[in-house]
Amino acid sequence: MILVDIGNSGLRATQVTDQELFTDQIVYRLSWSAALATHRNPTPEQESAPNQLWCELRDHRAFDWLVSQFNASPNESWLISCVQRTALEELNRSLVKHGFRDMTKVVVHSDLSMKLDVDEPAKTGIDRLLAAWAAYAYTSEQNQPNGPIPNGPIPNGPIPNGPIPNGPIIVIQAGTAVTVDFVDSEGVFCGGAIMPGLGLSLQLLAAGTDQLPWLGNHFVNILPELPGKNTVQAISAGVNAALVGGASHLVQRYRNQSPNGPNVKVVVTGGDGSLLLPHIVKPAEFVEHLVLRGLCMLRSRETC
Repeated sequence: MILVDIGNSGLRATQVTDQELFTDQIVYRLSWSAALATHRNPTPEQESAPNQLWCELRDHRAFDWLVSQFNASPNESWLISCVQRTALEELNRSLVKHGFRDMTKVVVHSDLSMKLDVDEPAKTGIDRLLAAWAAYAYTSEQNQPNGPIPNGPIPNGPIPNGPIPNGPIIVIQAGTAVTVDFVDSEGVFCGGAIMPGLGLSLQLLAAGTDQLPWLGNHFVNILPELPGKNTVQAISAGVNAALVGGASHLVQRYRNQSPNGPNVKVVVTGGDGSLLLPHIVKPAEFVEHLVLRGLCMLRSRETC
């Protein structure tokens, strides 16, 4: 099965077999800039990682490249999490072109065996739900008296007569948007907060001003120089402060509201999570590809 996580400014995909859980498989990526007018500012050069391709959102060749990376039979299933409908259209076009017909499943909130305490479950980002579900399962697994179960399925919650009960967790996804969500001790998704992510903040500054440049994400590091001695340094310092300060503030508020107080664990994921993690008061941990992990849980439980 191919697992696909389509976000607002990128796509990640990996292949798993019936015997595997998502752990160390190769993850292929397409990346594009979120749709936003930027006053003639040229799109900045971005650094690429292995198996990553920067492209335009409607670049047919890029989606064809992605599909061609998988040595899959026409009967291979594709399990998809999507919050970007145009990208899903492009992926479907490439799948049909390569002979994958009627083999896709786009996940919706009702596919998850997770209770949702929100006003409109169907309008809550499926990426947030999958990440929260996977993060809760991951922390539950870590609470096993003897550590994680070797080569076993990821549990959906505490296993009878075995692990220490799970506490509430805070889940941070640092992508196009930064979402800071709360899952209670029973594994119920309680909602959260959404704010602009690193790339979107850099793009917004260029779009909303006449002379500020549009910087690539790689201009912002964990602790930018302060005070900034030029425009690039000043933007880097400011955007980093907004990202780190906003997330840290939300974490503190959640902890203040919880009976577990400062012991509430934070699970961080997403492409810019490494910028956030050093600034989040522990207990906190970075877990890569939480949405793909959630899709793998769905696949292994045969809930779709």
